[in-house]
Amino acid sequence: MTTRASRKLLALLALVLLFNPVLQAFDIVAGLNLGKRLIDDPFIQDVYGHGYVFQPFLRYNYTNLLAIEAAYEGGYKRDGRIGLFQEESTLSITGWELSGILYYHIHNFVPFIKFGVGYYDYRQDIASEFVRFKVDNHKITYIMGGGITIFLNNSFFLNTEVKYIPLKVKPFDIEMDLSGMRFMLGIGYRFAL
Repeated sequence: MTTRASRKLLALLALVLLFNPVLQAFDIVAGLNLGKRLIDDPFIQDVYGHGYVFQPFLRYNYTNLLAIEAAYEGGYKRDGRIGLFQEESTLSITGWELSGILYYHIHNFVPFIKFGVGYYDYRQDIASEFVRFKVDNHKITYIMGGGITIFLNNSFFLNTEVKYIPLKVKPFDIEMDLSGMRFMLGIGYRFAL
């Protein structure tokens, strides 16, 4: 996704928030997801492996079917040995996400699907005896996922979510595929206004 397309999507989401045509009470939801982050690329898997992430999120339930969510993903920081001389290295990935969510209430169960954009920072540091190699870059991409929210009462809930984030980066002349699935479990609280 290009920067121009991402800006248009963010502007559209901001307009939707500002000009809510539905005159009803709305909910604000805050929560925390924890889970596993998988890496698609076999080379990155061999060096760094899969890892764990955390994701605090804030969701505005726009209508009875549509929500907008802002989230931060952090926690993936892995060490590994890389290259011919098996030099120590570290890879870390963090990101900000903005998603539109389509959901439907079935008693206390709320299945949902989400689509959005993510702004991800990735850092790789290789401690070489000869030259210190450091990558500190970012990329905007799309995200897609789905899950189920289970309300324990009117306010507290449990959350399950699966999402995929394509993240192919090219800091130099070699492309790295940091894409992968996230399998998340979480808890949260709904503030009805």
